[in-house]
Amino acid sequence: MNPRKLVFAIAAAFALLVTACGGTGATNTGESGTLTVWLMNGSAPQSVVDGVNADFKAKHPNVTVNVEIQQWSDVTTKLDTAFTGSNPPDVMELGNTLVAKYASAGALQDITSNKGSFENSGTWLQSLTDSCTYQGKLYCVPYYAGSRAIIYRTDLFAAAGVQPPTSMDDLLTVGQKLMTKYGSDKNFSALYFPGKYWYAAAPFVWDFGGDIATANGSKWTGTLNSSGAQQGLSTLNNLVSKLSRADKTGDELKQDQAFAQGHIAMIIANGWEVGVITDPKSGDPKLKDKLGAFPIPSHNAGQTAPVFLGGSDLGIAAKSKNQKLAQEWVGLLAGSKAQANMVTVGQVIPNTTTLTSLSTGLPAVFAAAAKNSRFTPNSPNWANVESANVLQDMLVAIFTGKSSIPDATSAADTKIASILNG
Repeated sequence: MNPRKLVFAIAAAFALLVTACGGTGATNTGESGTLTVWLMNGSAPQSVVDGVNADFKAKHPNVTVNVEIQQWSDVTTKLDTAFTGSNPPDVMELGNTLVAKYASAGALQDITSNKGSFENSGTWLQSLTDSCTYQGKLYCVPYYAGSRAIIYRTDLFAAAGVQPPTSMDDLLTVGQKLMTKYGSDKNFSALYFPGKYWYAAAPFVWDFGGDIATANGSKWTGTLNSSGAQQGLSTLNNLVSKLSRADKTGDELKQDQAFAQGHIAMIIANGWEVGVITDPKSGDPKLKDKLGAFPIPSHNAGQTAPVFLGGSDLGIAAKSKNQKLAQEWVGLLAGSKAQANMVTVGQVIPNTTTLTSLSTGLPAVFAAAAKNSRFTPNSPNWANVESANVLQDMLVAIFTGKSSIPDATSAADTKIASILNG
């Protein structure tokens, strides 16, 4: 990363310390330098970033904001390297499951005392706020959320004479009718479910009262071998065996592109995947008027299953030499103006409940699904569970018949406890 240098005049620095987070609207012309920001590929539309930078520049005309776009595939390695050095980025977007890791390592600035200075901090989405909180302290600001729902082909449903299901049993029934009508196509899946898709498997565990792991004090215990978790996984295994022809050893990274090829009736997906499905380059624009969505139904008829609330947070490096400027820039991206554009342009779920009503059409379904959401075990070692493919390997073993559900979940519990307590 390019070295950065920020030099403040003494009087300007004093004024900045007084006004940074709350802001007075005054322009500070006695400062210069660079604020380095890492955002992830595909998070904020360029128009949103440009708007935030313009508002920031109006107050700090001599400060350059250098926004560097990172890739999810290698960002953990890059963050590890940056945080161990002396010159990390001032602001960084963090996947919400990564925050505890870096907070516990002292890499992120404790902003607990400044929470009230951020707009809408009293109405942040609870799951994102939880992800920013470690040992009772706040280490980041919620950025945006993403929840999963079921995207489906309205034309295929109509031709098969079925409606969106309202329970898991109904989901199976609807799927079987779709398989009866279209199953002669060997590539057809009523519900396309790749084997490693643990984000979509977790709702089934949670819906039956199970969990991935629980903590007693500082000691973690894997709980996938509980009766509730096993019942949820058994229900999912039955759906996958009867409705899905997806690769039982594959992942979901290109499921949206697979959906666009026309051989799939339903996928459990993020809201932004609608855009990939209908994109002229990655999908099929003709599907735009043939898509619908509904929340993952619960096994309790008329209710919805809890979903994993994915998303991102905005952290400030503890080693940043530009703490106040960084907080001000974060405040702009996390504030109502930018967040409203994140909803309408980026079609994501905003960080505050006060703006979820801006979602319309299909995005509104995903925003509604987010109201019943859960989060992964909030441990600094959780990222290591993900990178070790513990849940992915468990699901593959179940779906391929390599292991029974009791054996697969017991093996996963052992690994989870070992990693989280390591």
